[in-house]
Amino acid sequence: MSKKIYITTPIYYASGKPHIGHAFSTILAHSIVGYKKMLGYETLFLGGMDEHGQKIADKAKAINKSPQTFVDEICDEFTKLWNKLGTKYDCFVRTSNSNHCQVVQKVFSQFFNDKFIYLDTWKGLYCVQCEENYTLGNAIKKDGELYCKVGHKLTEKFEESYFLKLSMFQEWLENFYVDKPKFIIPTERLTEIRNNFIKEGIEDLSITRTTFDWGIPVIENKKHVIYVWIDALMSYLTGLGFLQDDDSLYQKFWNSDDVERVHIVGKEITRFHGIYWPIMLKMLNVKMPTNLLSHGWIVTKEGKMSKSLGNVVDPIEYIDNYGRDALRYFLLRTINTESDGIFSHDLFISTYNTDLANNYGNFISRTLGMLNKYTNGIVPKFNPSVLDEKDKQIINEITNVKSLIINEINNFKINNVLAHIMNINSLANKYIEDTKPWTLKSDNQKDKLNSFLTIVANVSKTLTYLLSPVLIDGTSKALEQLNLSNCNLNFDNAFEFNTMDELKVNSSSPIYVRIENKK
Repeated sequence: MSKKIYITTPIYYASGKPHIGHAFSTILAHSIVGYKKMLGYETLFLGGMDEHGQKIADKAKAINKSPQTFVDEICDEFTKLWNKLGTKYDCFVRTSNSNHCQVVQKVFSQFFNDKFIYLDTWKGLYCVQCEENYTLGNAIKKDGELYCKVGHKLTEKFEESYFLKLSMFQEWLENFYVDKPKFIIPTERLTEIRNNFIKEGIEDLSITRTTFDWGIPVIENKKHVIYVWIDALMSYLTGLGFLQDDDSLYQKFWNSDDVERVHIVGKEITRFHGIYWPIMLKMLNVKMPTNLLSHGWIVTKEGKMSKSLGNVVDPIEYIDNYGRDALRYFLLRTINTESDGIFSHDLFISTYNTDLANNYGNFISRTLGMLNKYTNGIVPKFNPSVLDEKDKQIINEITNVKSLIINEINNFKINNVLAHIMNINSLANKYIEDTKPWTLKSDNQKDKLNSFLTIVANVSKTLTYLLSPVLIDGTSKALEQLNLSNCNLNFDNAFEFNTMDELKVNSSSPIYVRIENKK
């Protein structure tokens, strides 16, 4: 049976330009797709834009534009970032697209007919910016006003609304998480959801509004528009053709037993994906995701990024100044998925110089320089009979790291994957210093020198292959210099030491140049 994986990013809210958090979620998902392909998986990668709601309607009105024009322009900004980052989606959903809207209406009608929806009056506190409901108990009180958890002022709402009967699935959801305790990664996020929301009792969810019209109309009652979470969450299925004429992708990448279905989200929307989404899928009698990967925020030393603090990081600025490889690598190398990560300009420069310029880039340059100097660019044939202890040690390190990397990929820990790769890279640079090939040349130890050159050439190949899902431009350049651009590398031959026998490499030029930190 073939291995398949369906990976999604969050359906990003189209209320403003993309920021570094959007970049991280997408780079993380894109790199997992690349590594899963290495392991032989057939992959499908989906992203999208959540384009409805009062916040967008208000912003569009404030600048005298229609909501559709507003979200079109925001979508263009996101697309610009994805192109600069080199993240290519297989499917991209916009919730304002007609096919998505029609499916959401069908789903609403099905819920309505199945008695999972009822009409009532919604009253309470509401954050327009976060599109989230609050009670007096969880609102933050300050100077006689009420605020959401991130500091936006709450408004009082009182309007007719349809409600989704989440509460009737309380016991089912509790049992679901008993059966699947590793559904949410990391498990600490599940503990938070259980303690803060499930244990208190799941409340029915207001799913329509009547005070604005920028949304999907309810067929059963046209004065209502469907509120954000049914609309946005259904994108994961509508992008596959669910309830549409061509549902082949849905059948292959969701309604199948041999596929991993993985959602990647920021921790602030984990509750909606960990409570609303499983219950919605249960109501539809549709298969569940296999995992929900919930990563932390990217913050600075001043705390959470905000315009008022002047600490907002523009991903496009960093790409334009330092290249997309630098940003992709830094985010994936230094930020794990279990806690908040700190973005520091100094750390960004230091990580780039240490890992990419001094370690990886320098090793490729040294290897090619020695091959061109000592053997006219020809990689000697691998000869196991002349290996000494230093040779065997570096070969064993490369061989043993293979299973470690596979395990980290399958656990979606890309920062650990990169840590293993950089450790091998450091050992390989030390191998050069310990072996002293210049001494082997002067002592005319040809067999020893040839063995050494074969090993470093193949280590260069292994490192470049393993880094390719993250470093798009640098590894492409390295493969060209190693004359491996047209070689069919895979997760097996990339770890072998005889695949470059008698290959003529090309001359080298710097893969990554050190950055002087002047900011």
